[in-house]
Order: sequence, then structure tokens, then C-alpha cells
Amino acid sequence: MSKFVQICEFSSLKSGGMRTVDVQGEQILVVRHGEHVYALKDECTHEEYPLSEGWVEDDCVYCAFHGAKFKLATGEALSPPANEDVTTFPTRIIDGFIQIDIS
Repeated sequence: MSKFVQICEFSSLKSGGMRTVDVQGEQILVVRHGEHVYALKDECTHEEYPLSEGWVEDDCVYCAFHGAKFKLATGEALSPPANEDVTTFPTRIIDGFIQIDIS
């Protein structure tokens, strides 16, 4: 069963913008890429460094610590030193608000 949590207004997050939210003790990185919103666990799988300290380029987020690259849509690890994918969470936009499925 899905359990969506409302995060913020879609319009408050600019394209390429990132925001970290705490949802039930889990730090989640929310990224807007164009008209899409992605949510990933805010932790690089290589050294557990916050991905929110990194940057977004094209359709990926980069870890600022060692440059590991992850696909926004899937969390797939695309470059060393990370070799494990990042957990992702489904998102949706309802009535202008971003919601994340934390189930």
C-alpha cells in the first residue's frame, strides 16, 4: 500500500534544484529536473556522504566527496567508486505539491 507524504510546492523547487527532507527519520534528497521530480536516499553508497552536498548535471546527481554518479530516475550507480545503487522513492505532483511514497 502506498503512503505518500507531501513535501513542498512544486513551484518552490527550480529546475536543477535540490532539497533534503526528513521523512520518518530518513534523509531524502528531492531533485527537480525539468518538469520531473525525483527522490533518492540522501547518501552516497560508496562512503555514506550526503548526495545533497553534490550537484545535478543532465539526468544525474554527483557525489561531492569522490564524484560518484547516480541516475536520478533509477538511483543506478553509473561511475566508480560507487558500485551500489541508491534507493529511490516514487514521486507525484498533486494540486501543485510534491509528494513522496515512503512505503
